[in-house]
Amino acid sequence: MRFHKFSLIVILFVSILESTRASRLSVSGNKLMFNGKSVFLSGVNFAWNSYGFDFGNGQYGANSKTTFEQWLKEVATNGGNSVRVWLHVEGDNTPYYDANGYVLGPDRTGTLIPDMKLFLDSAKANNILVIFVLWNGALLRNQNSINLYWDNSKLQTYLDKALTPMVKALAAHPALGAWEIVNEPEGLVYNNKPDVNSCFNTVPIANSGAGWDGKWIPMKQIQSFINWQAAAIKTADPGALVTVGTWSQYSQTDAFSNTRNYYTDACLVAAGGKTLGKLDFYQIHTNAPYSVSAPYKVVASAYGLNKPVVIGEFSASCSGGMTIQQMYNYAYGNGYQGAWGWQYAGGYCSDSRATFDLGMLQLKGKNTATCGLVNFPVV
Repeated sequence: MRFHKFSLIVILFVSILESTRASRLSVSGNKLMFNGKSVFLSGVNFAWNSYGFDFGNGQYGANSKTTFEQWLKEVATNGGNSVRVWLHVEGDNTPYYDANGYVLGPDRTGTLIPDMKLFLDSAKANNILVIFVLWNGALLRNQNSINLYWDNSKLQTYLDKALTPMVKALAAHPALGAWEIVNEPEGLVYNNKPDVNSCFNTVPIANSGAGWDGKWIPMKQIQSFINWQAAAIKTADPGALVTVGTWSQYSQTDAFSNTRNYYTDACLVAAGGKTLGKLDFYQIHTNAPYSVSAPYKVVASAYGLNKPVVIGEFSASCSGGMTIQQMYNYAYGNGYQGAWGWQYAGGYCSDSRATFDLGMLQLKGKNTATCGLVNFPVV
């Protein structure tokens, strides 16, 4: 009888564990799942309220908490279920660098992780999943952060002293949707650089506009940077999802003559050597004028990718004539697994919050077997 009771306790404990694991964003083939159901991530980029100073060193309470909480409620009211928000950005506020560029901690005063948790708590209260973007590759001026691409000993201190503590502290939070290693790393890349390994050869995207930030970082270094951080996240939290925000389809697919997927499992592992350092879903950004291979010109399956694909940045103001309602509907109905408009904070190639609200409203309450569930409890 004691053995029988013990067995029942073990079974109950395992069932609870399995239920807990299921109540987080996950991947099944080309689908994103939550609590065992296919879902579509409909939402927006915040992406910041105070560029680089939203979290850490007391900045959340001082700068952004009230605004972010208001925005989360607005997104939820209009049917959104996810937001993409930037964390370190260029590294001016976090992480905590010493005088030589080694990382000493998440931030100087110890508020970064509590700030992130407060934001996640607010997101959970509004049934919203959060994608934290660690770094910005579209614009990078902080030399300490640039050095992380070149010096693995410095990168390792970031993994040990900042990233791993963040991931471990937030791993159990139901509102944590995914970690994004870097936004648009192609801004930093050494473009049109030949290499005998096709993973590192950027000649195929020579005429794409990549490398606009003028940092001349070889693709292999960028891939290694991604690989190491993805592996650290997976080590700290095996169930976590990892992505990268590519600036266009040119660097995310092998399906066209002028494109190359630099973020395959094989390419990332070849660059950094960490077998766990892979992406779970792909993310493509897009602005008009659209080429024939742009997301709003093709269905998701046209890219020939073996993972879910999210349209991570878009706007009606830079769409070449599509309405925001058409853009959200197109993403939902053509095989993409999410759509995040750029951006709630406003700015270049951004729509107003009211415009994005109209787009999200188009998908509020949607639930089809093919396209996925839009609104669901985050518990």
